[in-house]
Amino acid sequence: MKTNYLLSCNISPLVTYVPNAENPWNAANVRHLHNRLGFGIAPSQIENALSKSPSAYVDEIIDAAISLPPTTPPDWALLDPADYAANGYTYGEDENDEFVNETQYVFIKELMDNGIRGRLTLFWHNILVTRVSEYRFAGYAFRYFLALQRHSFGNFKTFIREIGLDEAMLKFLNGFDNVVGHPNENYARELYELFTLGEGNGYTEDDIVETSRALTGYNELTNGENSRIEFLEENFDAEPKTIFGQTGNWGYDDVINILFEQKSDLIAKYICERLYIDFVSPEVDESIRALIINPLASQFIASNFEIAPILKTLFKSAHFFDKNAKNVIIKSPLDFIIQFMTSTGFNFGSYDLNKQSIKNMSRIFDQDILNPPTVAGWEGDRDWLNSGTIMFRPAYLSEDVMQWAWDQDEEQFRQFAITISGNSNNPEVISTAIFEALMNEIPYTQDDFDIGVDVFKSRVPSNYFEQNIWTLDFETAALQVRDLMAYIVSLPDYQIK
Repeated sequence: MKTNYLLSCNISPLVTYVPNAENPWNAANVRHLHNRLGFGIAPSQIENALSKSPSAYVDEIIDAAISLPPTTPPDWALLDPADYAANGYTYGEDENDEFVNETQYVFIKELMDNGIRGRLTLFWHNILVTRVSEYRFAGYAFRYFLALQRHSFGNFKTFIREIGLDEAMLKFLNGFDNVVGHPNENYARELYELFTLGEGNGYTEDDIVETSRALTGYNELTNGENSRIEFLEENFDAEPKTIFGQTGNWGYDDVINILFEQKSDLIAKYICERLYIDFVSPEVDESIRALIINPLASQFIASNFEIAPILKTLFKSAHFFDKNAKNVIIKSPLDFIIQFMTSTGFNFGSYDLNKQSIKNMSRIFDQDILNPPTVAGWEGDRDWLNSGTIMFRPAYLSEDVMQWAWDQDEEQFRQFAITISGNSNNPEVISTAIFEALMNEIPYTQDDFDIGVDVFKSRVPSNYFEQNIWTLDFETAALQVRDLMAYIVSLPDYQIK
């Protein structure tokens, strides 16, 4: 986890945001909320948000995400390979690869269809990491995705207790290989270092060794290769262990209980800081810890580690809506693609037609869903960009994604401009509306904007604008809107949110 220890400019407190003349509850703030908590918001949904107070609206959208039914798994996802043939499936490499692809498609569709729950599911995937390329069974991958989704707003202690016994995790971090006499320390180490406490924070090497002994025994395949994994008593180390100074014949549940009893403050601060970095700003200093993270951590402990309440506090806060919290995070590849699609509200055609392209391009841009590069996940922020991706990401939007919408109905580009500009015939008014819809508040320069206006006008003789002849009803208007969108997504500032 990288943090920037420069002094943060955001000094607004964690108190509830109250709109005022300098910082009103407007379309820009609605977009800011959805760009961070989800993957953007369609223009047609902004009016509903503005009809409610910010606090009530945050409650509403988080509660709605919590109330969503879980993704329905395909039949194969709940089967052991031994039962494949009886259910019409072939347990082979080709079919398993196909099912892994399907799991990735379902994960990405969750981000697109259920942006807020999808965002939290992706957030936890980047903390409680597994990599399907290493454990290589699609059934484990799909059930791991369901576990992330199921617990994304729930109780963090329960989440940690369950995820350690998830088959994907047991295989990925060698819990399956952890037996009495030959303890494997991988899961114990990452439980503390990456999942709950942070590197070198509140534990010793002896704690890791002793914890690994307490986690032995989950080695029993119940129904052959890649089946459910259960506890096998004979593989458990039943001798006393000393964890965080407490000695006893500790087992799996004891580890979780001792961890959350003894290290609650460290756990809460670590998770709240991870939330802050991902959702507010990568800049964390001691003033941010004192002002925001420590109070959030206190609330997290007081609520017995319920996740939803601290999310509501953070996303309702004056700190989150402060101008210095905006345009400071670089979009991930999936952010970059899905936020554009959501923010336009266009019909891009059937997801089944586009899903392979989205998955493959996000992988090429270094965000291979279900395959983070290391157990520490994606570094994020500046790590998303290099000299290649900063050019090819916008090219993908303008040449592929926009073409999907154009092929469906090119007139939707014209209608988009009519709707967001109030059917203006002023190129600057229309350009401003499109800039704001795609980039929210204005991080771009006046020169960038002026060039954008020229791009928008370039297909029409200049005298048409000078004489007020041109309108959005002109034959060229849809293509003009597309031209401007392609220009906007090419700007370096479009990479941030």
